[in-house]
Parts: sequence; structure tokens; C-alpha cells
Amino acid sequence: MANIKSQKKRIITNEKARLRNRSIRAALKTAAKKVHAAVDAGDKAAAIAAAEGACRELDRAVTKGVIHKNQAANRKSGLMKLANSADAEAAAEAAPAPKKAAPKAAPAKKAAAKVEEKPKAKKAPAKKAEVAEPEAEEVEKVDEPTEDAEETEEA
Repeated sequence: MANIKSQKKRIITNEKARLRNRSIRAALKTAAKKVHAAVDAGDKAAAIAAAEGACRELDRAVTKGVIHKNQAANRKSGLMKLANSADAEAAAEAAPAPKKAAPKAAPAKKAAAKVEEKPKAKKAPAKKAEVAEPEAEEVEKVDEPTEDAEETEEA
């Protein structure tokens, strides 16, 4: 336990805030579970209503400082997307999509494409050699003495 009076007060207020934040977080989890339960049941109207209630809870948590506003926005987005997909999931379960057979010729084309790409990769070093030549010329130009340099050497 702290000896300083202000630290004793801070410990007490932190504990109160921790308990308050814990109850708010629990309420957020419950609201999210209600949305998930409505989606699993296939009831789109109930899912959207539960998602709107969860959005209100998330907004309250932001104003209380329990969660960050960006985290609340991400959670709201995910819950609304889930609630709106409740109708689509029920339709997908009723009529499963037919399975498509993958063509076996496709891997051979990919292998042929890789073989064609290898000569292209060999051309890249040739471009580097062209760039290196002007640099060599510049070095030679620097080594050559200029007329001004000859005049200063004679004097």
C-alpha cells in the first residue's frame, strides 16, 4: 500500500474505474452475442435491431473512455456487416452452390509461363552494364588535367 495520500486516492479511483469499465465491456460482449445469436437463427430483422443496440452500447463505451473510437467503429462495422449478411447466409444454406471442377491443363500453362520468363530476367543485367559505362567515362574525365591546371603547375 502506498504511503502518499494522493496515491492512496488514486488507487481507490482506479479500482472504481476498473470495475465500471469491466461492466461496460461485459455489456458490449453481451450485445455482440445477441447479434450473433440472431444471425445464427436466420432472423435478419432481429439481427439488425440487435446490431443497432450494440452500436449504441459501443458509442457509450467510447464516451466513457472504455474503448477507443476507432475500435468502436471497427466493431460496429463488423456487426452491421454480419447482421446484413444474415439474409444471405440463410439463402446460401437453402441452395448450396454447385462445385466447379478445376481444369488440369492450367498448371502446365503456369509452368510454361515460368520458362518463358527466365530469358527476360537475363536481360536485366545487360541494362546495368550500359549504366556503368557512362560512370567509367566520367572517372576518366576527372583524371585528365585541364588547361588551367597546367598553367598553375608551370607557374
